[in-house]
Order: sequence, then structure tokens, then C-alpha cells
Amino acid sequence: MAKLKSERHHWWPRCVSARWAADDGTVGWIKPDGSCIRVPPKELGVVGNAHHIKLGRLPGDSTTWDTSFEDEFDAADNNFPSVISWLERLNHEFVQGRDLRDRFLAESAPDDQLRLLTACVVSLAVRSPMNREASVSLAERLRGPIPNPERNALIGLNMRQSQRLITDAIGANGKFAVLFSQVREFIFGDGFFHNVRAVVNPPLSPKILAPITPTISIVVSRPTSFTVEPRLSTLVLSDEEVDTCNHAVRVYARQALYFRSDRPTVDEAFACNEHREYSSPVNPIDNLLCSIPGVLPRDRSFDFFMQRICPAKTRVCISKKS
Repeated sequence: MAKLKSERHHWWPRCVSARWAADDGTVGWIKPDGSCIRVPPKELGVVGNAHHIKLGRLPGDSTTWDTSFEDEFDAADNNFPSVISWLERLNHEFVQGRDLRDRFLAESAPDDQLRLLTACVVSLAVRSPMNREASVSLAERLRGPIPNPERNALIGLNMRQSQRLITDAIGANGKFAVLFSQVREFIFGDGFFHNVRAVVNPPLSPKILAPITPTISIVVSRPTSFTVEPRLSTLVLSDEEVDTCNHAVRVYARQALYFRSDRPTVDEAFACNEHREYSSPVNPIDNLLCSIPGVLPRDRSFDFFMQRICPAKTRVCISKKS
């Protein structure tokens, strides 16, 4: 095999990050220390050779077994622009004064369109720095610090099948929700709410809440119990509900929060400079996912126990990701 050429691989596809540019053509980037810079979107979400697997012991070494899995994301990257355009055209309106479940509007979509949506959203989770760190965390706990060439190879070896495994596990047969903002904007980060990190086998109950543009976030999930219809729903969120979604990004992100115009605050969850997660299923995002039409309500019989473990601030109780 020819020697792999060095490449700039984007974990935040340029066709997506471009949607986050403000009028001046830049995207805001906030770091855990609270500092903020504005950067052209094409310069964001880049990791050199992120999807190459190089098995040489030293930087620059090449072997006959070196390979790349960048093409695993071709379907997502090629179809992201058309998927976003389709999402923007979906019927949506703000429904007030009802339970959350009653505010969703059912939409129809062909299987092929839902499969593309799944592939696009899953690609954001699989390529994210949060997932890259999770893919090597077990080895680092057992062995301690690992030299960069070997560390990067371990990350690639653990990641290379994830896109296909997760996408095939969900396909068009899950529950999909398109969340629209009104005035308040969504934020994005180098981590966001999902449970498909470090996947090496088909996940049993995958769930993802991914911000796609400053005005659209997507839920893609396959709960353990659900009715088939409606497969796709839309929901227009209040400003407070958008803030709730943004808080989840601050919890799961580590070194980067991205925004278009509405600068997010840096709270304790993000300032710690760690990828964290909600430590209890009694959290606002899981409650949102359980409210999607067709998803059976969550069993709340053990909520009292979870609140004893995580008292007072169940909504924001977080733990360090393993």
C-alpha cells in the first residue's frame, strides 16, 4: 500500500460549521478559562490524520498495514447540506400551554431520508473529541500515559467500525425529533449529549442530541421500548428549553464551546476542562427524550433512590466520564 499522506480531518464538517458563522464570517470559540476568540469556520474541528491508522512506532514511520477510515464518513459529509435543507423545510410551530409530549408535531419521512439523517448525526458523535478520548481511556487507565503514535493508532483502531455499527443499529427504525429554537440560539462543542462513545459492538439503546445549526438540534435514538409511529416529530422550544439543551453541551464538552451570536456563559461544568456526563437518568435531556411521541414513559419508581444519591441538584448532577 502507498504511504498515507498527511491530511486535515474535520470532526466538525466544514459544510456544517459554515452554518454557525455570524455576519462577519466567523464562529465564536469559548475555552474553559472563559477566553473567547472568533475563527473562520473552516479552521474549526480539525485534527491532523484523525482517521488514519498508522502502526509505526515512531512519528513518521509507515508500515504496509497503515490504513485510513476517512471514507466511512463520506455518506454523511456528502449529504449533510441536503439533509440540513430538508430539516429547515419541515413543518414546525410553537405549541403553548400543553405537556411537552403534546407539543410535538408528527412529520412523515421516507426511510432513505431517515437513514441519511442517522448517518449525519452519528458521524458528529463518532468523530468528536469526546469519543476519541473515550476510545483510548481504558488503555490509559491500565497503562498510564501512552506515546502519541501508539495512542493515535489505538484511537483509530477502536473508532474505525463505530460509524457503520451505530448507523446500522438505528437506521430508519428509531425515534427522530427535530428541535427548533425561536430567539435563543443553540451552541455546539467538542462533546455533546450521547451514549455511543467507544462503541465496538452494536449499541443496545443509542441516544444522541446533536446541535446541527444555531436554530436546529436533532434527537436520534432507538429506545428499548417504543411504538413505530410517528418516527419523526418536530418541536419548537422555548428560550428556557434551549438553555437546557445548551447546558448539556457545557457538561459534555471539554475544551471548546462554539456559538454564532449568543455567547454562552462558562459554568462549573465546563470550567473543569473535562468531558463529563449526567450521572443520573433523572436529568432534563433524558426527560425530553422520554417525552417524544411513541416513546414509553420512563419508569420513575427508582427516582427517589437516584435523588438520594444525587440530592438537591439532580438536574445538573454530573460525573467525570470514564
